This record gives sequence, structure tokens and C-alpha cells, in this order.
Amino acid sequence: MPVSLRRATMVAAAGAVLVGILETTSMYLIGRLGPSPRPWTTVAVNAVSWWALWILFMPAVLWLAQNFRFDDSRWRRSAVVHVALGVLISLAHGIVYGIYFHYTNATDALLPTLADRVRRFLSLYLFTDIMTYAATVGVYYAFEYFAHFRRTALAAAQADARAAKLRLNLAEARLHALRMELNPHFLFNSLNAVAGLVRQREHDAAIGTLDRLGELLRVTFNREMPTEVPLSQELDLLRRFVDIELVRFRDRLRVVWDVAPEVEGALLPPLLLQPLVENALKHGLSRRPGNACLTITARRAGLHLELSVQDSGQGLGVHSGRPLRDGVGLSNIRARLEELYGPEATSLELTDAAGGGARARVLLPYHLEESRRDAAVVA
Repeated sequence: MPVSLRRATMVAAAGAVLVGILETTSMYLIGRLGPSPRPWTTVAVNAVSWWALWILFMPAVLWLAQNFRFDDSRWRRSAVVHVALGVLISLAHGIVYGIYFHYTNATDALLPTLADRVRRFLSLYLFTDIMTYAATVGVYYAFEYFAHFRRTALAAAQADARAAKLRLNLAEARLHALRMELNPHFLFNSLNAVAGLVRQREHDAAIGTLDRLGELLRVTFNREMPTEVPLSQELDLLRRFVDIELVRFRDRLRVVWDVAPEVEGALLPPLLLQPLVENALKHGLSRRPGNACLTITARRAGLHLELSVQDSGQGLGVHSGRPLRDGVGLSNIRARLEELYGPEATSLELTDAAGGGARARVLLPYHLEESRRDAAVVA
């Protein structure tokens, strides 16, 4: 899109005035060093009038620059037009200024006639006029390309912002879908625990468990839950879930909370630990008789937040000879971590624990604010 002719003319006129002022100052100072310095007003009138006359020609020059361009297939024709009309405009400027100078300045004995003075001006300043024409066309294109660059950069930035917003909306939609996937799975297992209490005729415990379950579900089914929550909030939800499971396991389950106080403000996806605890209880502890221990650990490891859930169950050795596949909970965690942070910035490992049992370990970028997420790298 070409620059507005009116705007270009105003910019060119301002430039001509500035050059006229600088030339006036220069000519006056040089004249002061000679034997017969001219008054400042005379120098100013002569210099400024030269450039003021060019201002009158500027609309024509800029119109030619707009309509006879060098950035299309007709650049050869444009070159011919600019050379021809550039010389004509420069001649016209020199002739008009010669006439003006002849009638506004004292008669020169060496140049007594108007024709003599015009010829003198053309011989001295025609090349300067041609260069002024060429410079005006060049500056016009420079401003036009700069304006085009700014428009292109702005459009690209706006397009990037729209694309980023769309990606964010898509990511949030995927995360919400993944979180909603957990709820039916969690609800099914919790109701199984309640059903077990009912079958054992422990009605008070069943009612208490349902109350806790209802309180927990009000939070977990909240559609406005953000994509990240502080660890302290995640642990509060997890304790409600563990309270439900303690009713089922009774005194044979001991839960150890090993959480470093300084990491409680770290951000992580909601309901990240609950599937790990559920997995440990279902596959590690419920199949092993006797007392059981569940250890939940959270600490900072360099630029990462390290979370682990360790049980004292049978470990992964019971799966020897069979491929160990992620269930709904572990697959969901991997998908959410990759969606939020990228696959290179996180890890989820399920291994045998030293001394028996299994250990699920999660590493994710340690950050207290979403704007600092990109500062984390893989350890």
C-alpha cells in the first residue's frame, strides 16, 4: 500500500525547510569569512526560496514516484520516465529560480541579461537539481518500504498473537478433557470403596465416606479449575482422597507425607498425584496382606519439582515376563504433562523401590508463576 501523497508531500516539505535552514546557516558563516559578507536576511531569502520552490515541485515528483515504480516488471519504462521528467523538472526549477534571482538581486555586470543569468544558474546548479529529484524519489521509496515493513511486522505479530491464543485455547480444551477423563475413573473406584463398606454393614463409615466423596467431587468437577494449582492446594485435595481410602484400609495403612515446606507454592496440574496414589493402593497395597506404608514426597530438584509416591507392596517384579503398560491414570498424567510443558521438560517413571514396593516419580519444571515456566529445563 503506497504512502499517502499528502503525507509524503508534508514530510518532503519539512525536509526541504530543514535543509534550507542548514544551508542558510552554512552560507552565512562562510560569507562572514570573506571580504564582503552579505546580510543574514539576504542569504536566508536566497537559500530558503531555492528550497521553497522545490516544495512546489514536490507533489509532481512524489506522484511520479508513486506511479512509475522500480519494484515491478515495468521498471525499465519507469526509469526512462524518471530520467526524462527528472531533467525537465530540474530545468524548470533552475529557470524559475534564475528568473526570481534576477529580479530580486542587484544586477551583475558580468551577467547583465536574464538569459545570461538563467544560463549561469543552469550550468552551476542543474546537476544539483537532478540529484535533488533523485534523492526525493529515493527517500520516498525508503519511507514507503519502511512503512510496509512496519505494517508487515505488525500484521505478523498480530497473526502470531492470534495463533498463540488459538493454541492456548486448544491446549486448555485438551487439558480440561483429560482432567474430566479422570473423574469417572476416580468416582468408580471411590464408589467401589463405599460399596465394600456397605457390604460389611459399616453404614456410618459408608455415609461418612460419601460425605467426603461429595466434598471432593465438588472440587474436582469444577469446570473453572485452572490448568495449574499450587502444590498446597493439590495436597489438600489428595488428603481428602486419602481419607476416603483410609476408611477402606483401616489401621493397616500408614501414610507418610514428606513435603518440603518451600515447595508448597510450586505450580503443577491439578489432580496429578491422586492417580499415582490410586495406582499404588490398587496395584501395590491392596494385593498384599498385612500392614502397608504409602510415602508421598515433594521436593525441589534443581530447576524441577520432584514428586514421588512410593508403596511397600509387591513391586513391579510381579509383572516379570509381561509388558508393563500405563493404565488410565498414568497415561492421563503423561498426556497432561506433555500438553503443558512439552515432552522434553518432564518425566514420569515407575520403578521398583529400594527395600521393596514400587515408586512413581514425576519431574516437572519448578515455577511459582506461569510466566516463569520457560525458565525450567531438563536436569
